[in-house]
Amino acid sequence: MDGTLIVARKEAKQVVSTRSSVIVAFFFAVWFGAISTLAVGAIGGLSAARLLDTTLTYLGLVIGVFIAYLLSGQVFLREKQEGVIETLLCTPLSLREIWLGKVLGVTAPAYAITLVGSAVLLVLVNYASQDLILPSAAVVVHLLVVVPLFAASAVGLMGFVQFLFGLRENQIINPVIFAGLFFLLFALQQVLEAGVAVSWVQVGAFMACGLVLLAVTYYLARFLSKEKIVRTIP
Repeated sequence: MDGTLIVARKEAKQVVSTRSSVIVAFFFAVWFGAISTLAVGAIGGLSAARLLDTTLTYLGLVIGVFIAYLLSGQVFLREKQEGVIETLLCTPLSLREIWLGKVLGVTAPAYAITLVGSAVLLVLVNYASQDLILPSAAVVVHLLVVVPLFAASAVGLMGFVQFLFGLRENQIINPVIFAGLFFLLFALQQVLEAGVAVSWVQVGAFMACGLVLLAVTYYLARFLSKEKIVRTIP
């Protein structure tokens, strides 16, 4: 576990040091948080509070998955392109420890930026409203637990594919996985109805889905091998 945390800290520092990707991620989070304010700010009272809940629930997942996708290439595919991964593979760490450390290292900054986007929405809605509007307890749990689960699942799945295949294959497969994740989010959105209170049952369903995705990606990591990764290095 110590080795995994060392890798996680290393990757988190690398992600943060890549200013171009971080700036794009922050812009995306702030922009979508601000745009979503228009839908909530035009309504007041209880309806606004419920609409804020549904907007935060879906917005958190969209931003989290997108930023996870955006940043994952910085610690998986780029290291293969530059040959840096060979050095990491020579350490005593197992491949699953390396993979898990990278997942944690990307998920942490991706989740932090996601919270910024959610905070922008919350602040702007309250700025435009005469009443204090806060998310329900169920939505708070969703933001604290479900969103990082989905972000970690997205990073893990992208990392698995980027480790397993070469550059040319990744150029085809990565957009397909990204589209698949957003199709899943669109399907989950149908569980929510705008203006209707987000229930604990819905949050539990999202959480169960996130846990399944994370478990599947962790299971897939067992099929990786250092030899396969080395053979796919350009």
